[in-house]
Amino acid sequence: MGFKKRMICILFILIFSALVPLSLHPGTYDLNVIDTPKTHTSYKGDLRFDFTMYDRGGILGSAVLAITDFAFLGVYFDIGQVIGSEPMEWNQPGVLARFLVSDGSTFLPQIAIGYSYFMRGEINKVKGVTVNGLYVVGSSSFFLVGNEQSFTYGIRYPIIPLSYSMPEHMSVFIGVDMEFSPVFGMKGEIENVKFSTEWWYNAYYNFAFDFNIVDMINMSVEFKYSPSINTLIRLLRIGYTTQF
Repeated sequence: MGFKKRMICILFILIFSALVPLSLHPGTYDLNVIDTPKTHTSYKGDLRFDFTMYDRGGILGSAVLAITDFAFLGVYFDIGQVIGSEPMEWNQPGVLARFLVSDGSTFLPQIAIGYSYFMRGEINKVKGVTVNGLYVVGSSSFFLVGNEQSFTYGIRYPIIPLSYSMPEHMSVFIGVDMEFSPVFGMKGEIENVKFSTEWWYNAYYNFAFDFNIVDMINMSVEFKYSPSINTLIRLLRIGYTTQF
């Protein structure tokens, strides 16, 4: 492992070590199912960090601050091949935003609009760029095994890269986030469902196991599969929530 890669790994460890004593708000608040967004916008002052290790040793990290109970803003960065012997690839960073349009207290369900990256991982990039763009997401709740669970659904339109920003690349998604205990949950989603006769072939079928390590840190082991690539992608995500 080269000097730069060692320094980045040490930096990640130091960030987590420095943040743990600052936690004032117990519990973890996932902002996404796996790749697809939720309607949840967290609570004012919440600060959320996420780090995902994806294929070929890449890392996608993000930092999100809830500016109100109904909106958050953030940034993400993507560095390919951090782990391994190949040269690191510094990819274009991007912004994250979500605004809650309806909180579900009226005849409308919970609805949010936002801007985010779409699918994480080297194999999902277009010309070496992580696709990101606009989305609209709705959610409904249901009860199972004594807990309130979440079902999400929505549509996404790519903006970056600009050459990929076309109506034929618009896609829909659905997801389920199920909590079985305070320390364990399971997630599933279908994403990249495009308006074509071969939608099932290009779609991704993802599932994940979610573990709350301590009150403020959770870890998710995630798996993604699509017939178009015919391989199972494995990801590891670590999330941390504190109060700003």
